[in-house]
Amino acid sequence: MPLYLKAHLHLQQTATFIIQQTQHHQFCVSTIRVFLLLVGITSFSAFGSIPVSGNFTASATCPAFQSFRKETNPDNIQLISNRRYEALSINKINGQWIQLRIPGASPAVRWVNKDCGTADFKLNSNAANNTKNPNSCQIPNDFDSYVLAVTWQPGFCEHANYKGRKPECNAINSGEKTISHLTLHGLWPNKRSCGINYGYCDSQATLNLSSATIKTISPWMPNFFYQNSFGEYQWKKHGACQNLNDDDYFLTAIDLVKKVNSSPIGLYIEQNIGKTVSVSEFKNQLTQTLGTNAVNRIRLSCSKGRYLTEVQLNLERDFNPSDNLLSQLERAPKSSRFQGNCNSLIHIEESGR
Repeated sequence: MPLYLKAHLHLQQTATFIIQQTQHHQFCVSTIRVFLLLVGITSFSAFGSIPVSGNFTASATCPAFQSFRKETNPDNIQLISNRRYEALSINKINGQWIQLRIPGASPAVRWVNKDCGTADFKLNSNAANNTKNPNSCQIPNDFDSYVLAVTWQPGFCEHANYKGRKPECNAINSGEKTISHLTLHGLWPNKRSCGINYGYCDSQATLNLSSATIKTISPWMPNFFYQNSFGEYQWKKHGACQNLNDDDYFLTAIDLVKKVNSSPIGLYIEQNIGKTVSVSEFKNQLTQTLGTNAVNRIRLSCSKGRYLTEVQLNLERDFNPSDNLLSQLERAPKSSRFQGNCNSLIHIEESGR
């Protein structure tokens, strides 16, 4: 038996013992619940979901949850009896919940109770290898939140040392292309214990976006106007660590960027293009419109401490893409300080040199 399963079994046995010993003492109930939560004997084990390959055939009409813990079900999606669905993962070994891809649903990846049908799948090769030799920072779906990194492209292209390898920056700096909105750097699954090192979960991951997806995302990730290399890098390093396919992953990320761009964050940047502003003023403006809780999930990034290049926003693992930005931020883990690596005064570059 793999070591982590032995550990999990031991924790279950310990929890059972505590319950037996204290079942007549009501005051211990809350303590037991906290213990169960900490050791992962809930809807998610402490070791994250386990990727699988195969299918699930529904035998009844059942709800398909975005988050089974919260029982959130955007658009009230239901499985159709006798229909077969692609299985993506299970919440834990011998778990009760199976993650499926539901065609036509938004988001398409949903959780269903295993009692709703018949499963025909197996652990994929990467998951099997990881259970034997786990590298805790490269296990797919073993993350606890997301970071959405949106770029202020004029500032990045003018001041980052990209060594001529970004054709979109060459076009922006020459005036051939004008960018006056926020763009996508990446949507990064994040595992707190790994810091910035969670990634590269599938060495065989390849990017194969449809032409329709590329057309949709290119204005918001301008490298796609010229090549796919930056998108391929983001997919291999970050995207392959979660369960959405490549089209859905990038389309979801772009929808998030659009929300940020039309929010007080993007509006403040747009209103101050070509100006030098104080970080404290920027923060105060956002606090007045978004509130302190949301602002505590936002972090700025600058080149040379002075030139705004990026805004990073924390999102919860099971964020609902249809929620407004404020709701998505307020439920996320807190970020480090809003100022990030920026000086107290920052310049918001305009497109072109």
